[in-house]
Amino acid sequence: MSDAIKIILAPLHGYTEAPYRGALAKCFAGFDEAIAPFIALSPAERFNPVRLRDLKPSRNTNLTVVPQILGNDVTSFIQTALALHDMGYTRLNWNLGCPKRAIAAKQRGSGLLPHPELIDAILGKVIPSIPQQLSVKLRLGRNNREEIFPVIEVLNKFPIESVIIHPRTGVEMYSKKADFEYFATLLPLIVHPVIYNGDIFSAGDFFRLRLRFPSVRGWMVGRGALANPFLAEQMKRITMPDTTEQRDRFSRFIYQLQEFYVEGSRSKNYLINCLKDNWGFFAFRFSNGGEIYQKLSRVQTLGKFLTLQTSILTTEEWIDVRKDASGFYGAKAGNRMLEG
Repeated sequence: MSDAIKIILAPLHGYTEAPYRGALAKCFAGFDEAIAPFIALSPAERFNPVRLRDLKPSRNTNLTVVPQILGNDVTSFIQTALALHDMGYTRLNWNLGCPKRAIAAKQRGSGLLPHPELIDAILGKVIPSIPQQLSVKLRLGRNNREEIFPVIEVLNKFPIESVIIHPRTGVEMYSKKADFEYFATLLPLIVHPVIYNGDIFSAGDFFRLRLRFPSVRGWMVGRGALANPFLAEQMKRITMPDTTEQRDRFSRFIYQLQEFYVEGSRSKNYLINCLKDNWGFFAFRFSNGGEIYQKLSRVQTLGKFLTLQTSILTTEEWIDVRKDASGFYGAKAGNRMLEG
């Protein structure tokens, strides 16, 4: 087992956009890179660069970012890849895992997994036509786990940078635990480096998985990091500060995130909605997280929200991250996210 640990921030649509990535990297250590939330392809004669606003290099200076593409239109895929290359991106990720029903119904995300011949045809045209390295993020299948095997056969034919596996099917969303046993059966079948993603909510979760799967080349963390932004540091065994410093760092993170949201905000409603969504996870860093989240979710004006937020950060009882509690704090938010 290599001593090097590569930790990747998962793409969580509506959460891990540029403001969050920037604030996280500025206030916490541990993450080596992030995959950005997907760019949905839309066939068009001319590519619209506005759709790449989240990936502007000036907004992504604190953490290495890999753009993610969602879709099955080859022409648009290539156009988008070339536009991203012009922006300086040398790596891309293709989303074959998004579980959202409306997306899957259009044979995008996990909706492509029952169609290995289509995946084959797309990769056969895209890979020779783009200058980037391409990785793939996928689930075990859309409807059942058997769908993954012909997909692996297809992926093994191509020079894929890595394969990121989230061990649930698309239809399961987040309703079942990640299937570690099935993941174990897939590992020896894949010729590319494999990155694991799913149900890492504590350092203990990670150390158990790393011991069991020593050949895994990287670890992707999503909801666990939203609930505990210290998590990547814990995974790399960086010494945790005492509770006072934990709270201070967390508060600095919140205020930095708020500042980045203001820089890119279109309205006060946009800002308050973004902050509320994030507090669906952040609240559970405190002992009465459920009550905190309910209070924040009921506030309708930005001024009152910010006042209540400051009060929470300074007075509520903090949960020491060194206790390494297992389980997911922000469970209420799970199925609302678009993640592969």
